[in-house]
Amino acid sequence: MEGIDEHGGGGGFSEKEKITDILDRRHKERKNQIESAKLERQKDADESEAIDYFEASLNDEVRKISTRLDAVIASDCDRVSTFESVQKDISSLQRYLSTSTFFLNEYKIKVCQNTINELCKRLDALKNELIPKKKFGFKSKKTVKVHQDSRFALGKAADFTDPQSNGDRLKWTLSERKNQLIVLSRSSVDDQTITASGLTDCIVRLEGHSGALQFTKLKNCLVLCGPTSRSIFLDDCVDCKFVVACQQLRCHRSRNCHLYLKVTSRAIIEDCSQIQVAEYNWSYDGLANDFVESGLDVNVNNWNELDDFDWLATDKPSPNWSLLPEDQLVSDWKLYQHQFQTKNCCKTFE
Repeated sequence: MEGIDEHGGGGGFSEKEKITDILDRRHKERKNQIESAKLERQKDADESEAIDYFEASLNDEVRKISTRLDAVIASDCDRVSTFESVQKDISSLQRYLSTSTFFLNEYKIKVCQNTINELCKRLDALKNELIPKKKFGFKSKKTVKVHQDSRFALGKAADFTDPQSNGDRLKWTLSERKNQLIVLSRSSVDDQTITASGLTDCIVRLEGHSGALQFTKLKNCLVLCGPTSRSIFLDDCVDCKFVVACQQLRCHRSRNCHLYLKVTSRAIIEDCSQIQVAEYNWSYDGLANDFVESGLDVNVNNWNELDDFDWLATDKPSPNWSLLPEDQLVSDWKLYQHQFQTKNCCKTFE
């Protein structure tokens, strides 16, 4: 037949087929590249739109909350209920930020977190200014009763000084204690700001939902806390274990501390070293209700995502903190407290 030689004239058609196949593949590759570019541009546009919407929504809520706080000063409204409502709004704003961090850069997260922190500070300042503080209930040389079963009755409850009677500029709830078991009752913890300074070889146990916590100059202490509605601040703490749940946590100038965390925003460390973290694992009767009352989102926990303000490199992990190895995790806090009391609190026996 014409066009086909005796040695397999179909070879010409085969070459043409190969060329056509190559051209088709190149066309598909270009088409895929164009589609990928379109998708990437669309993704960038979507992220940009999401960020713009987030910023507009957050700023709008911040303005509303600020306006409500301004109105409290000039009005005769029920300030207690108004402050409670504002606190819930701020907690919702914190959850909104926490659930939006996946499309925000670190700088944007920090700026927004600072904005929320300022609202919390202003709310606390107005509470202190406009609402008479309830007496904390601790009078000089008064002993707080500690309810514990016989297995753990190794320490003596600490006595507390009424913080309102302290002449210091900062009113410490607890200060300068050694070798003591310190247990605050739920009525003394709920919605309160608890502060402690200068504790050595002590156990601090707080059941209930506190408003805020501040611990400074603690050495070789065990701190077990129920959920905290707002912030926890740690400063100059050494060789301690903290088991805490909160909206935000900041740790300064501390070393060789274990943090068992439940935190809805990213915890911050600064001027710290040898910080090891694990997930919050303390339990007690009423814990679930305390979480509800605190307003913390139980479904959000950034325990293993710390921001180190002294480590700016993004391609290498900070050398100042790490995850606590599994073989060092404490799972039975009653047993650990018993061991801690035996080792450190025996001096309090009478």
